[in-house]
Amino acid sequence: MSKHAGTAGPARPWAASTALLFAAVLLVGLNLRGALAAVSPVLAELRADLGLSPSLAGLVTTVPVFCFAGAAPAAAWWGRRIGAARALLWALLLLAAATVLRVAGGAAVLLIGTVAIGLAMTVGNVLLPAVVKRGFGAGAGQVMGLYTVALAAGAATTAGLTAPVAAATSWRVGLSGWAVLALVAAVVWWLATRRRSETALPTVSGADVAGPGGTATPWRHPVAWAVALVLGLQTFLYYAMTTWLPTVLTEQLATGLGTGAAAATLFQLMGIPGALLVPLLIGRRAGQGWLGLAVAAGWVVLATGLLAWPAGWGLWVTLGGLAQGAGVSLAFTLMVVRAGTDAVARDLSGMSQLVGYGLGAGGPLLVGSLYGAAGGWTAPLLLMAAVGVAYGAFALVAGRAVVIGTESTQPDRGSPTDVGTCQ
Repeated sequence: MSKHAGTAGPARPWAASTALLFAAVLLVGLNLRGALAAVSPVLAELRADLGLSPSLAGLVTTVPVFCFAGAAPAAAWWGRRIGAARALLWALLLLAAATVLRVAGGAAVLLIGTVAIGLAMTVGNVLLPAVVKRGFGAGAGQVMGLYTVALAAGAATTAGLTAPVAAATSWRVGLSGWAVLALVAAVVWWLATRRRSETALPTVSGADVAGPGGTATPWRHPVAWAVALVLGLQTFLYYAMTTWLPTVLTEQLATGLGTGAAAATLFQLMGIPGALLVPLLIGRRAGQGWLGLAVAAGWVVLATGLLAWPAGWGLWVTLGGLAQGAGVSLAFTLMVVRAGTDAVARDLSGMSQLVGYGLGAGGPLLVGSLYGAAGGWTAPLLLMAAVGVAYGAFALVAGRAVVIGTESTQPDRGSPTDVGTCQ
């Protein structure tokens, strides 16, 4: 690798076929939430077969989220150590193996396999932005938007197909069968990156990530913090609403579980078109703050609408579902459009996910605790509306036409230039 590989300059393709790399990125995206979403449809059978308590069963879905936060720095380090392409290949192979492992025994094996799945997904979460930044250059913002669509589509696909497969066979087959999708992604990833001679990402120097006053880390850059908090508040709202939305409607409307289940399904499904909106709209104006305000408005309308007129939940949930899909797409897109090099994108991604998922994982607990203390949903829904307002404020900062890690100023329209500002 050239000693100047970490400095700003025209991005070179990672493989002979950019289309193949694009397909590989989307296949990785399909795998980075699917194995988690597959659990809920067969959770009752899984608990009955393994004799799991409700709290232990809850770890099957919450442990990976904590991995997303806690293991993010290690994933960034591993990417520096062996290169993003190789690290992602090993992560996909680990994901395939762990998807089979977790159903091969009892409760202990299930939890070990779940941790391994969380670690593999964390590598993908952290390193994909750096891959996209280097491989697609000026088109990185749009590619990241489509990558987040693949995240939502993978979760929806596994959630929808696991139960029918399990009904025809068993819950173990229903869950383990998704290892095939990870193996397909690994093969395509290897084909897309195998001819790349420079497997390691450039090491990060002070010039790569210089912030105000010449600081040499994204942790000291205010825009980097804004990007991290956008992901954190988005994750807080998403997991809190995903966890409590059915209960809110059941209690606010005094209806059966069917209404809550329908609302939860609509909320998740609307995330797919919501995620598609970001790559379509991100180039319309300089900066992305206006998109952040639109997402914030969707979250605020969802929370206040459920409080003021819960009977109109179809409208509120539709708008909130669009907001959650657009919000996660925007959060990951910001990691690449704010970064001046692939090295900065990797480290900004690691920082954002450590802060973001660490903050977001506490959303359901805080909202649930406030509900228990207040004895109703007024205070929790007002809290979520306030978090939505805070999201909008940080999104305005994160959406400024600023590129971290370079030395001059140029506005962007969703497609980062190789030289930008650090202010």
